[in-house]
Amino acid sequence: MDRREAVILIFILLVAAVPRLARPDLTEFKADEARLLTLALDMSEGQFAWRGISSSVGFPNAPMSVWLYSLPLLVWPHPYAATLFTGLLGVAAVGGTYWLGRRYWGIRAAAAAGLMLAVSPWAIVFARKIWAQNLLPVFVVGWAIGATLAFVERRRAFIVLHLLCLAVAVQIHPAAIALIPATLLFLLVFYRRIDWRYLFLGAALSALTAAPFLWYLYHRWQAEGGLPLSSGQSSGPVSLDSLRLSLTLVTGEGIHALAGAEYSGLPGERVVRLIWLGLILAGVGWAVWLSVRHRDEPTGQAAFIGLIWFLAPALLFLWLWTPIYIHYFIVVLPASCLLAGVFLDRLSAFVRPPLRSMVWAVWIVAAGLQLAAWAGVMTAVARSPLDGGFGIPLGDKLAAADGARHLWERSEASEVLLVGNGSNPEQQDFPAEFRALLHGVSLRYVDINREALFPAAKAVMLMDVAAGDDSTSTRELYAAPAAAWQPYPVAGTVLNYAVRALPPGAQPPAAIALRPPPLLANFTRITGYNELRPHVDGMLWDVYWLTADNPDPTDYHIFNHLINGDGLRVAQADGTAFAGRQWRPGDVVISRFLLPSSDATREPFSMLVGMYRFPSLENVPVLDEAANPTADAVVIPLND
Repeated sequence: MDRREAVILIFILLVAAVPRLARPDLTEFKADEARLLTLALDMSEGQFAWRGISSSVGFPNAPMSVWLYSLPLLVWPHPYAATLFTGLLGVAAVGGTYWLGRRYWGIRAAAAAGLMLAVSPWAIVFARKIWAQNLLPVFVVGWAIGATLAFVERRRAFIVLHLLCLAVAVQIHPAAIALIPATLLFLLVFYRRIDWRYLFLGAALSALTAAPFLWYLYHRWQAEGGLPLSSGQSSGPVSLDSLRLSLTLVTGEGIHALAGAEYSGLPGERVVRLIWLGLILAGVGWAVWLSVRHRDEPTGQAAFIGLIWFLAPALLFLWLWTPIYIHYFIVVLPASCLLAGVFLDRLSAFVRPPLRSMVWAVWIVAAGLQLAAWAGVMTAVARSPLDGGFGIPLGDKLAAADGARHLWERSEASEVLLVGNGSNPEQQDFPAEFRALLHGVSLRYVDINREALFPAAKAVMLMDVAAGDDSTSTRELYAAPAAAWQPYPVAGTVLNYAVRALPPGAQPPAAIALRPPPLLANFTRITGYNELRPHVDGMLWDVYWLTADNPDPTDYHIFNHLINGDGLRVAQADGTAFAGRQWRPGDVVISRFLLPSSDATREPFSMLVGMYRFPSLENVPVLDEAANPTADAVVIPLND
């Protein structure tokens, strides 16, 4: 490599690195990212991952992405480490694409392909956040490099690299399964160039990478009698959606959705994307021509590999056997840029020098506008992150989490309560996100739209933004002087996360206390209630209760039956009780319910309150002083 080429390569890598690595705080961080980060943090601390997070079709993902993300976390256990790791692998994919273009078609084709991938808007977006499929490009490029070296150059040992990268890619995300038919086709077409010893070695090493996950699946199948698998829809017809999504991805179309419907983009973006689309389609056509006319030459054979690489995912998903999304086609990004770069080089070689300069000038301007288009979207996102599909950036969430962590450390509190929309980190976003950001801190999860928790020991509380509150929000039950709260604003919005110390026994008193508080068979006690009060959607009703002293793995639901003077049930509200696995001695829980409005006027009214196990619906009886069951529910007169 001479100095001129070194300068070109360094420039391309810098263009790739800056947007992928700058501002790691301005990146998406939602439930999937958080659950993956949690598993990777656990593994970096020595807890081996046998599986990854659950997939959208119900089947557990392989742990490969967890293993990979645990590597940077061994050095720096921080969300930014994993975020920057994704970006670095994205830069490496750009370098690998340049290498492929340089090896078979020359510097100009390599520079065109590398720069196209460097500035590709969707490639940048996906390289900026923690997500399993965002790791794919570098391994897919490695798969293609192994294929060209093994099948085109007859360097037979590189089939091991080809198969290993394939195994890693498929285990990172199932979308890479589209590369398996491509590999089988290469083995068929180039079978005379295969050294079967290396083939078996590559297959054995690939199987070894999958062995822990296969072992996990076997034991789960043995324990459950099967494995969960649901695509969310029945098999559909043949559709061109896969081709449409592939072209949407590679041209940068649709990136405006991150900034919202009001964002109109930069002048000329549509023209640039049409130029991009034309180059890619022309590159596909050129690859077909090379594959046919020069099938016995390295350039034609490499073009054939690139062509199959680009087409395989779209062809696999022509039949809608599962819902498909744009990120399923990340694997085609390097291939599309490579084919377009090769065609651009050939086009410039066919025209006269004055036109040649114009071709390259137009392409460079188009590349600059693609990068500017991404920058414009991110500027709009930074200004107003909730207008589109981006969501609250990682940096704002991390600031709130760090504030809670520091207060927890300073105050010597026993735990941090995550009070927000949802209490199950495996199902809801808020608890999943802050479980990851507060890794290593003792946590409990409180659903603000269902309950309020007041521990008997000092705690720190991190409260979610109000955007997820509904009609049963218990936010006002945590009312405290403004000075007690430390707000953490979400830039560009009126929303705030909030952190405060929660002293022992901080619950507001019940309007009506029950004395003595009735005891239930699960050792909980109903201690009081707040009167029914009107709400625009019905009637609000609060039940105060004490948890048992020990955690309980059972899921409980609370029922509330409003009974009129004729003994008829006129309204009912059931809801999940504060999770038994989180119970601690002395916990006071206020569970809130919304009963439908009733026009029944026959008094006196009473409320039957009790618990049942879920999903068995087995009643938890009320006990007398001798611990004998006496009733199915606590009867609370409402007109006394």
